[in-house]
Amino acid sequence: MPDIFPKDLDAARDFLRAEAARVAHDPVTNSVATLAYAWFSALESGAAKPATLSALASDLQIHLASARAERLRAQHAFDGTKAFAALTPHLDALAAQGFAAYRAALERPRAGVVFTGHPTFAQSPDVRAAMARLAEKPGKAREAALASALKQDPRLYNGSITLTREHEETQAALAHAHEALRAFLDFVIAHARAHFPDDFRQLRPACPTLASWVGYDLDGRTDIQWWHSLAFRLDEKAAQLERYGVRARALSASGEAKTRGEKLAHTFENAAQLTRKQAALFRADLTEESAFVAAANALSGAHAHRLTDARSVLTDISAIADAVRDADAAGWIAFACEIETLQLGTARIHLRVNAAQVRTVLARDLELETEDRELGRLALAELARRFAKSKPLPVNFADLMLEQASARRQFMLCAQILKHVDAGAPIRFLIAESENPATVMGALYLARQYGVDPALDISPLFETPEALETGGRFIERLLEEPAFIDHIKTRGALSIQLGFSDSGRFIGQIAANMAIERIHNLIIRALERSKAGVDLLIFNTHGESLGRGAFPGSFTERFDHLLSPWTRAGAAARGVHLRHETSFQGGDGFLHFATPALALSTYAAVAAHAFTPPPKAIKDDFYIRTDLVWDFYRGLRAWHERLFNNPDYGVMLSGFALGLTVNAGSRQRRRPRGSSSPRDLRAISHNGVLQQLGVLANSAAGIGSALHREFDRLVQLMGSSARMRHLMTLAIRARTRTSLPALRAYARVYESTTWVLMARQSDGPQAAAYRALYYVLRDDETANAIGRMANLLSVDVARFDRLIAQISGAASIEMRHEERLDAHVLHALRQALMMRAFALTARLPRISERHDLSQRDLVRLALDLQIKDTIALVSKIFPRVDAAPAAYQALEEAGSGHSAADYARIHREIVRPLDEIDRDLAVISLAFTHLHGAYG
Repeated sequence: MPDIFPKDLDAARDFLRAEAARVAHDPVTNSVATLAYAWFSALESGAAKPATLSALASDLQIHLASARAERLRAQHAFDGTKAFAALTPHLDALAAQGFAAYRAALERPRAGVVFTGHPTFAQSPDVRAAMARLAEKPGKAREAALASALKQDPRLYNGSITLTREHEETQAALAHAHEALRAFLDFVIAHARAHFPDDFRQLRPACPTLASWVGYDLDGRTDIQWWHSLAFRLDEKAAQLERYGVRARALSASGEAKTRGEKLAHTFENAAQLTRKQAALFRADLTEESAFVAAANALSGAHAHRLTDARSVLTDISAIADAVRDADAAGWIAFACEIETLQLGTARIHLRVNAAQVRTVLARDLELETEDRELGRLALAELARRFAKSKPLPVNFADLMLEQASARRQFMLCAQILKHVDAGAPIRFLIAESENPATVMGALYLARQYGVDPALDISPLFETPEALETGGRFIERLLEEPAFIDHIKTRGALSIQLGFSDSGRFIGQIAANMAIERIHNLIIRALERSKAGVDLLIFNTHGESLGRGAFPGSFTERFDHLLSPWTRAGAAARGVHLRHETSFQGGDGFLHFATPALALSTYAAVAAHAFTPPPKAIKDDFYIRTDLVWDFYRGLRAWHERLFNNPDYGVMLSGFALGLTVNAGSRQRRRPRGSSSPRDLRAISHNGVLQQLGVLANSAAGIGSALHREFDRLVQLMGSSARMRHLMTLAIRARTRTSLPALRAYARVYESTTWVLMARQSDGPQAAAYRALYYVLRDDETANAIGRMANLLSVDVARFDRLIAQISGAASIEMRHEERLDAHVLHALRQALMMRAFALTARLPRISERHDLSQRDLVRLALDLQIKDTIALVSKIFPRVDAAPAAYQALEEAGSGHSAADYARIHREIVRPLDEIDRDLAVISLAFTHLHGAYG
């Protein structure tokens, strides 16, 4: 076998360039596959040491992580003294209208940040902290710190992620967000004092809110018990009360408020100590009866230091603000606004259930069916009638423990939180996969049963194709019910949630964006017609990657992508006030809050966008040429729906492809149904697999095929429409990161022909191992399915490339290939290591029948990239004997020691190399997350 192979990154790039140049003479040339084979051959022959490839993978990960830190830096502004400078002209314009108008504008909620925690914690906290510090202040020492963090074995962290750890990381991000929130309040109140020195004490500005669903999200998981959520909430309450105590002491350190401020600080401190004790009790196993009773009684019983309602302390703080001099009053007013926003927790609560969980309760307990063809009209009317007549039921912790229905239990939990933890907590009740208005009314009815409806914003999540199509009529129907109108008037807003992740998975990210913008506007019009006179709260939940709704640009571009200027202008024209909340998801999103400076920059960007008025008139052909646009949408959606239902697509995303991803959170990656359908993959896993395979099909594909007959008109539209160019920017970026040669190279790894041909060129144990792989793979459909998918995508993206070529300033095919070189090196490294792992596993000796396992079973496990499980089984079947006990030396009979030595050889020559490969594969998977700027 040849021993000529690239030994460093520059040589690998040159190798790829040279191989790619041969395509003109040999169309089936695949530079990635050729490089992978060169490295594999060198490993097999001994010409290359495994450490050489390990070093390459490590160096490339460090390079890509540093580039990611630089992109993070480019997105942020780090001049803390000018963080809110963009707000000044908007606040000055409001001040010019007089104090009444100024106050009305500033006290109206506008925006919010939601910390969500799906499994995107792929990078360890040490890596993320080092990356954030490098982004904040580049330098050799910080580059070295990042490199040091990246050189740790990532499997140690990835195998240890728990919900508790995710919650801790959420709270760390929130701590920095609190500092930013306080800075915003100080800035706004200082502005008010400068413009209205006689009136500013009356002002209580509304700031962008902070919320979290980490620890409260039951959608798709059964591992969160109600007492876990309560323990988390009590921990949050204790931490926030301690912060309030510190803040009260700082404000009362001197001046007229010293005595009253210290008394207030004592109130917070004593309440915090009590809450810490309560939280500890709820962290116990409450299935044990005595532990349950002790925890329940401790929380519900009377206590001198019990604090469950912020209104009393807010009254005290307002009185202090009225009594002190102007300079001190500003701090106390900001303190009051902070408490008004957060109440007695670190963030507002988002509880999340699935619509199916609500429907189960309605069908079982009320014998109501919510799936009739008229959008649940009969069930909706009946539930509205029951809601109007319902009277709250008393609830205690025994009721909560004994309840079996998840949805009903969540409403009981709300009741207990409001009663015993935080009476002023606004709670968002999110219902995932909402397709029926009766589900929302049913949830409202259940909320009324436990007396929590005045405190809850019940919010349907529109994410499925059906929901995106009918969501406008869904809301229209709800707004016809007086009971629902009364509820949203009580709350001051109609709340909805739009899921970019799942919608992009089902119909493609570009079509999903178009559908979401449409539903935004349909609901705005429905709310205007209802004359309810309430705000519309839109929570756009998304991830940090292209395929899950994050725009690759500035924060302004990102927020405009989620809630377009056209939508904002339309709402303003119709007199509908919008509140826009966006998510920052898991470890990737929390990077934007990883340091106080990053958090301040992020929060300031949210505030600036919220206060920037939309343009009064938008002339954009995207909204004029609706025939062309919606033909494009329908074609794009249909293409992606066919893709999603294509059996080859399911095969491509399952098996070894899922093994390319690392464990990145406490939530399961798959729905527990066990099929290879893409529907069973959760949105993050779906997108993560596409990233790892190098084909961002849900963002880059389908566009070339959607309107290929209207190619020229589509090019013209991109030239005349800012919105179309905006959408295409995302798609083009995804196309740049898409590599069909890389995908085809994975197919070659799984082609039986590859292995039988290599067997012909080899001899001895190598040839036998390759033949063993051929026998396992000859009936496997992986290679054929991936090949067919590559062909399908090739036809489509070729059309898209023609479109890109017509766009002024777009990167050429050659430039895009150059951009993909580092990704190609990673793919080739991985494929060489995969092949080496397969060959090593195929060299195992025959296995005894008593193990109920064959060598082929182990090979199949390795082929699915379950290397860790393969190692565990091999170690069990061939246990390592390091040395015979000393007592054995007393045996008089002679022996060979051959068996133990043979097992030692298996561990030395197979198990240990497999473990090194497993580590390197994890490093490569994490390197890809830096390349894409996100996991999944």
